[in-house]
Amino acid sequence: MFETHISDVELLQLLKEDDTAAFEILYNRYWKSLYTRACQRVDPDDAKDLVQEVMLSLWRRRQEIPSFKEGEFTKYLHAAIKYRVISHYAFSTAEIKKLSFFDILDSQETNDLLETKELSANIAAAVGQLPARMQEIFRMSREEDLSIAEIARRLNISEQTVKNQLTDALRRVRNSLKERSSGEWVFLVAYLFCQVK
Repeated sequence: MFETHISDVELLQLLKEDDTAAFEILYNRYWKSLYTRACQRVDPDDAKDLVQEVMLSLWRRRQEIPSFKEGEFTKYLHAAIKYRVISHYAFSTAEIKKLSFFDILDSQETNDLLETKELSANIAAAVGQLPARMQEIFRMSREEDLSIAEIARRLNISEQTVKNQLTDALRRVRNSLKERSSGEWVFLVAYLFCQVK
């Protein structure tokens, strides 16, 4: 059948030409493996959402997709879901499943080790550059998993101040990551961190 014989490279070329059928084939070809991988780190409902985000980003950014050799697109998608999971934990109050955030960074396949260590170091550096109070609020939110109300009570400040500080901290961290990161995978990191809700 057509769907099984056409290569990823050919499908991606059609995708760049706004071919929705090519997108549907790619979606059906990779959805299950991406979902299975995401489920290793997040709850099933979150995994579905993360896969949807990866595939929607693929469609929205179809004109920017780099050229791939046969077999490379699979690695690209798996890197995308990995960074979605990292983003999910780094910039949400989600409860971490199975491993801590930095364990997730350090437990990837050998091929990804350098990139994940670079990302981990860049996140740590970006957070370290925040003003002291902003950094404290950010760490309480992301590392201690405290709610805005809990942080406000602990620091004896208003919830609006906490929200403002967190919003500014996320913006600064995202901008810093975009400036510091290098390599082909920075394309993934940039859009993942820029779309944090």
